[in-house]
Amino acid sequence: MKKSQFLHIVVIVATFALLPSPHAHADLCNVKVVTDATPDYTDMGSLIHSATDNWPDTSNKVWAIWYWNIFARRVAVPMAFHGRELRDPIRQFNDYGYAACSTMAGVNCTLFAAMGLPVKFWDICNHTVMEAEFDGKYHMIDSDLCGLYTLCDGHTLAGVDEIGQEGACAASNWKVEPGHIAKYHCLSSSSPNGYMIACEGRPMSDLADDFNPRGLKLRTTHAGWDFSYRYILNLRPNEIYTRSYQRLDAGSTNAVLQPRTKVYRADPACYVPNYDLEAPKTAARVLYDPAYPGEEGGRNLRGNGLRTYTPDLRAEAFPLSAWLVDNVMASTAGVIPANAGKPGSVIFCVEGANVITSLKICAALTRKTSADQIAIAVSTDNGMNWKEIYTADSAGPQSIEKQLIAEVNGAYAVLVRVSLMGQAVAANAMLQSIRFEAVTQLNNLNQPQLRFGRNTVYVGAGEQTESIVFNPDFSTTNSKASALVEQNILRTNDPAIHCASTKEECYVVYKIDAPTDVTRVTYGAGMGRRSGHIDFRHSFDGGKTWVQSYSFTNNNPPFDVHYETVTNVPSGTRSVLFKYAMTSSAEYYTFGIGGVRMEVNHKVAVSSGGPVEVTFNWSERQKDYKLVPRSHTQLIDKLPMTYTIDVGGVDHPVVDSLTINLKGARGDLKCGYSDGKDVGGEKWVGKWATYGKNLALGKPYTVSAPSSTQWSAGDPDGKKLTDGIVGSNHSGGLSYRNGPLWGATQKPEIVVDLGEAQKCAAFRIHLEGAPWWNPMKGEVKDQVEVLTSLDGQTFTSVGFFDFELRWKDLPVNAYVSVGGGVTAYNYFLAAPAPVTARYIKYKLTPARALGVTEVQVLDSYQFEPFDLRIALPDGKDRSQFTDYPLKRVPTLVYKRVLKIMGPDGGKLVSELP
Repeated sequence: MKKSQFLHIVVIVATFALLPSPHAHADLCNVKVVTDATPDYTDMGSLIHSATDNWPDTSNKVWAIWYWNIFARRVAVPMAFHGRELRDPIRQFNDYGYAACSTMAGVNCTLFAAMGLPVKFWDICNHTVMEAEFDGKYHMIDSDLCGLYTLCDGHTLAGVDEIGQEGACAASNWKVEPGHIAKYHCLSSSSPNGYMIACEGRPMSDLADDFNPRGLKLRTTHAGWDFSYRYILNLRPNEIYTRSYQRLDAGSTNAVLQPRTKVYRADPACYVPNYDLEAPKTAARVLYDPAYPGEEGGRNLRGNGLRTYTPDLRAEAFPLSAWLVDNVMASTAGVIPANAGKPGSVIFCVEGANVITSLKICAALTRKTSADQIAIAVSTDNGMNWKEIYTADSAGPQSIEKQLIAEVNGAYAVLVRVSLMGQAVAANAMLQSIRFEAVTQLNNLNQPQLRFGRNTVYVGAGEQTESIVFNPDFSTTNSKASALVEQNILRTNDPAIHCASTKEECYVVYKIDAPTDVTRVTYGAGMGRRSGHIDFRHSFDGGKTWVQSYSFTNNNPPFDVHYETVTNVPSGTRSVLFKYAMTSSAEYYTFGIGGVRMEVNHKVAVSSGGPVEVTFNWSERQKDYKLVPRSHTQLIDKLPMTYTIDVGGVDHPVVDSLTINLKGARGDLKCGYSDGKDVGGEKWVGKWATYGKNLALGKPYTVSAPSSTQWSAGDPDGKKLTDGIVGSNHSGGLSYRNGPLWGATQKPEIVVDLGEAQKCAAFRIHLEGAPWWNPMKGEVKDQVEVLTSLDGQTFTSVGFFDFELRWKDLPVNAYVSVGGGVTAYNYFLAAPAPVTARYIKYKLTPARALGVTEVQVLDSYQFEPFDLRIALPDGKDRSQFTDYPLKRVPTLVYKRVLKIMGPDGGKLVSELP
């Protein structure tokens, strides 16, 4: 750093430290709104508590985390934040949801390590997964391709090195095959040797190849994890935050064509762009919006928030509205300099809670003469650097409306500084009004949801302190400008900092100034060293003395993420220095420091505790699939508070938005339901489906009409429909190759011969049709009737399959997510009473091209109530960072053997070399 640059920064920071302190700008801090329909994604502790605390043992808790994580994102090119794959669960789940296998493996390592379980991070063939240790062994958990696999006992979760081994059991009819567990013992597949349900519908044979024992690579250098973030929502008077669960830019005239799809358009003001990490390194990597369009399929996972704030500039309210003031005061007409001929400024803080994509600033100002000065600047690094976005160049009233995108995109808080100078008369430069409109990006899958029936809503507030958070971006040279001091630092294309020379210690110092007294600081980073050490140090006296809070000296992988929380802050402290120091006896490429995060908590001078107004807007699904909008507004006059919202219709609703503000920010609101009706109802509880023996497995059948061979469809050997392999949930492309395909003019009949009269309790049929027909919208107009017979001559109708599916009726273990898209399904029909029959006829009346991959006849079934057991907040503060030491695991993979569980008492099949 040049001396002139260093002095410039010191002058800026020193000026900040001397500014007079108004009251704190926020009135209510760390607000959370959660429901009992989805976990609490506020912070790591809250997420783990809400998802797992009501489950009795570790295996149930692991299942719960896996369950919620498979619905918390879409498979996409992973979001890159500061040049690093975003693996922090809270930021990923709240703001983005774009995740690939390595992302979700890192997220799971983070969560399970936070639960106290040792973890491993694996690269396998064309895939990345992780393991967690409990109940005496390591178990593989895959939240990307959404797989859980058991050993042949049907309940013990398998480890990575067991899934791809050769093996056999009754499930494969004792056929010895590589990848036996992957093919026949996946809990989340359509059937043994079928297709994965909750991802893009990959065949289990592909997954068996992925777990080939020859391609396993335990990543001993890291666990791919990060746990630095928490969701921070603070509210002030005249501030309103509306989280829309849909895109706000769907019809925007400012939308631009996205380079990856060539058809999808999005408004840059409404998304944080991602780098095309899949592009070859030699190609130019472009920025784009990964939130592809769609209604209930594809990657439709981006919503947008709109956070408006209108500071009250009246004399009695101005101290509560400003972040910092310097030589300005509030007059009856507006904010003016305190002295003529001397510059002054007021700084406002605009917060996002979710990540900010753009900021509109609307202001009315007055500049009487050309000698007077007015300017507006913004900062996203807590005032270390400013970018001027407006300078008055004419005299008279100034009405401005500025929309900022590049200047603020990706930040969580923006400081806005209005500088004023009245040359001859102080009031000649005046700020009369100002308003901020921040657009934020949401992962719409994980916002507080509502379900059909009764919902419990919790509204509370955590510790009444405000927070300043800073994440330096080491992926660009811009991070250098945000540092107060640097010594011996080398920056490369790697998103981390390293020592430029091994001869001396290298370090970087950051400074955070708060407008009120600091109460606590938390800071840390991801680290890796082959030699030397990394130290965390802080100073509360401007660098005169330093306190070392942590030293990373273990140079053996796997490398770690660590955070320190300091609460013994001297009274009156308003400035904190953070130093990250390291030494090394090796070259820079032996890792360094990355993913740095610093948080400073400071006092709130005035905290009213509310009241708060909360409004949910949703659309209720009707029998004819139409949507009827409703809303509910609740006045929260005491925190914390729980209340109920009853949702009608016939299915889970579409939640449109959630608005929260301090009372009065939206005027006089009518509380209660928008239509004045409480529809009542009980809390929705899911069901767990257990299906009995498939009597049709391997049985012969006849069809009355020949199959089309289009799209590789067909069944020339007459075996596909009872081979036990159920097709994917997704229609289109090569999915039709799994069975016969008939046209709309044909009316085929499938007759299965069970070989003898048997008692039949239920029937299933897996249909594939036009990929744009959605059974969740009543668009499937085909008909299939089931008839039974003892002699093959006289048939009696059991009934028709219901192809008008409802989300609330799907079993929990169907693993189909609301919004995930279903264009093919294994439909279920229960007989009114068990019927004895030998011949089962499926009479099809297609309304389109209709494919069938499997027909099933069940001797029994059971649907049991299944509560997902979300735990609402219990008053305990789980928001503070905790150190999750990475358990060291062996660098060598131990041999495991898998035995055939056959009639011969167990025969050795294979041993992992």
